[in-house]
Amino acid sequence: MKKTVMVAMLAACYLGTPSQVFAQSSALEWKSEDGTDSVKLGGVVRLNQRYEAWEGPNGGFGKLYFDIFRVDLKGKFDDAYFNASYLFQDQEKRSVEKAYVGYNLDQNNSIEAGLVYKPFAIYPYPQNGWTYHIPFFLGYGNNIAPGLNWNFNNKDWDIKLGYYPQMLDTSLRYSPESATYDDLAENAFPTQKAYQNEKRHQFNTRIVRKLETEFGKQEFGVSGAIAQLHNKTTDKNGQYYAVGLHSDNNYKRFNLQSSVIHYQYDAKNPDGVVSNDVTLMGNNGFTPAYFIASEATVASLNLAYTLPVQNMGKLKAIRFYNDYSYMDKKRDDWSASQMNTTGMMFIASPFMVWADYTWGKNSNIIGGASNATGYTSTVSPYSDQWLYRINLNIGFSF
Repeated sequence: MKKTVMVAMLAACYLGTPSQVFAQSSALEWKSEDGTDSVKLGGVVRLNQRYEAWEGPNGGFGKLYFDIFRVDLKGKFDDAYFNASYLFQDQEKRSVEKAYVGYNLDQNNSIEAGLVYKPFAIYPYPQNGWTYHIPFFLGYGNNIAPGLNWNFNNKDWDIKLGYYPQMLDTSLRYSPESATYDDLAENAFPTQKAYQNEKRHQFNTRIVRKLETEFGKQEFGVSGAIAQLHNKTTDKNGQYYAVGLHSDNNYKRFNLQSSVIHYQYDAKNPDGVVSNDVTLMGNNGFTPAYFIASEATVASLNLAYTLPVQNMGKLKAIRFYNDYSYMDKKRDDWSASQMNTTGMMFIASPFMVWADYTWGKNSNIIGGASNATGYTSTVSPYSDQWLYRINLNIGFSF
């Protein structure tokens, strides 16, 4: 499958001019005559190249390699609608980004069921750049679960409530989530074997106040989440909670996003567990399973500026951005984790290009994934060292 996707991408890039490629690659769409019903099939292919300033299997300049092939299917029939995205990833991994059906109860209220987003703080993406930041690796970005969402939206308020009886199966997860070692065993470390906790019966709420001002749209929000934390070994339930504040502010071409999230996992681990201060996280095996601090506060501040472009072919805008995130762990003897990404996004439909420079320390994706301690005690070869990587991602939408 991986080779097939690569060949398709190369064919799209080299057969004709960009305008011709766009014409050949337009999404398939059907609409009823009155426009009330529609079905649209589309997607994106992405390639990635990276330079990593540390020793390791991917150190130095890597080759341009396949990142993802995503298929999107969405449609509506009167007041009913559906939305689904399926990912083919590198290393022959698969995941679901979303897959739900919805119904508009009236002009302001709707319900959604299936594999739905868990609304919390800045979502679904907690940063501007291609490189995910610390909130994502703690489970607060692009995170879905089987469940039900209720949405209320008008010009002043955006309110979401959700219930999720269990978390998405680890074989289908794109976003990391707390998980048992048994579920993550294919890509976990033997030292993680005793950690067997998983969320159940999670409730989320996100309440946002929206404002229209003369210089742009503003929003200020509060979020909350609670869940059982079931331990498969003891068959006892601990608890998980998180609270968050966020803002999303626009001033002409500038956008400023900020968030503060505090969370805690209180597990009922069996005797013999080395530490109750860590919680095991993971997804579909695309990256190694890793520990995070069981209690911490994470803050982020993202600034972006969009520059319109004229008379440059398909290039319509360049978005300059800087994303910063900071994780303060409850234990005073554990160093903080930090990440900062500076970059540009080139918008030239159907192409979109991200160029990121990420600088960070005590973060698993910046030199720490080899022993998965970046978000806890940071006992690794690169503890408390600032490291950087440069990332180029090229996307082609169809």
